[in-house]
Amino acid sequence: MGQSIKGLAQESELIQLLCDMVRIESINPLFGKGGTGEKDMVEYICRYFDRYQIPYTLQEALPGRFNVLAHLKGAGKGALCLEAHTDTVTADEMEIDPFDPVIRDGRLYGRGSVDDKGSVAAMMYAMRLLKEHHIATESDIYFAAAAEEEFNYRGVVRLLQENIHFDAAVVGEGTSVHICRACKGNVRFKILTKGLAGHSSRPWEGRNAIVAMANVICELEKKLFPMYEQRKHPLLGSPTFNISLIQGGKLINIVPDCCEIQVDRRVLPGETFESVRGEVLDCLSKLLEAHPEYELEIQEPFVTDFAMEVAEDSAIVQTAAKACDTVLGGHTIEGGYFSCDASKFARAGIPAIVMGPGNIIQAHTNDEYIEIADLAKAAEVFTQICVDFKP
Repeated sequence: MGQSIKGLAQESELIQLLCDMVRIESINPLFGKGGTGEKDMVEYICRYFDRYQIPYTLQEALPGRFNVLAHLKGAGKGALCLEAHTDTVTADEMEIDPFDPVIRDGRLYGRGSVDDKGSVAAMMYAMRLLKEHHIATESDIYFAAAAEEEFNYRGVVRLLQENIHFDAAVVGEGTSVHICRACKGNVRFKILTKGLAGHSSRPWEGRNAIVAMANVICELEKKLFPMYEQRKHPLLGSPTFNISLIQGGKLINIVPDCCEIQVDRRVLPGETFESVRGEVLDCLSKLLEAHPEYELEIQEPFVTDFAMEVAEDSAIVQTAAKACDTVLGGHTIEGGYFSCDASKFARAGIPAIVMGPGNIIQAHTNDEYIEIADLAKAAEVFTQICVDFKP
């Protein structure tokens, strides 16, 4: 066990750091809502590292959109990556001013406060503590402030293209500073039913694609959903299948010749789109046999994010557990129902955990907030992990 970090973090400094970042609009422009992206966040982070003489480089993840990668040399071997994302979701539906951080009842409100600027702030501050207090680490310590997580994870993909030999990663998301060693993945895809257009006054001359889709949905609800309820992961529970959007028809007086649903399927470790597609077709087989006139198409996914799981006895989980014990007096190991950048590390063969301040349940909400007490806890735990980690 290395040097204890407990008590080094100053909550007031972390609050100021997070307030500064909440004031910066960094909405992912791929949502098409006029967001400006991460540019101002990148500039702020660079100024912060310049102030504390922490070396960094920029990586272009998409045209004009950059990761910031800071690096502190270790005394021995190995490399540990702290990573958190700088983009946010849209703020159109928020009931509070999204970019005016307000502190009330022990919470800091604003867009990005928990997803994911609280983790960005805590990890930046951890790098500062290591540098400012001349704290030695065995491994090289990297911090990646990653772009474009909220849409297609391009920031972490760009980071991993550098082929830096990371021995482990800590991905910042709101876990109430618990250790999340498994996360669900996600496949999003469309199911189409095709019919035959006709005049609504003579519906027998057409084939109604909406009616076909209604029967498809009922069949899935009857057969697929109960099957998923019987399949449980010890940390992640059951997979889920959510029909999020439906669209069909052209005019009130035309028999609809097409209907489309969009599905958000959260997958467990080991599940793939191919296995999901096979289960859907199995559940619909009798319906399609009884109605040969139904034309059904399951399209390739437009989002794919694999589930991840790292062993409890892995070096990064055990190091994080000991760090929490040292700083917080105990630790909690759990799973996350959400998907995040950790799965990309895992797919690259890099053991990764997810942890950070605040609760992910508050992410994307119309009054997003973070528990202020978690900020210093997270900063000190992150720093302690850096001190104690050995590959």
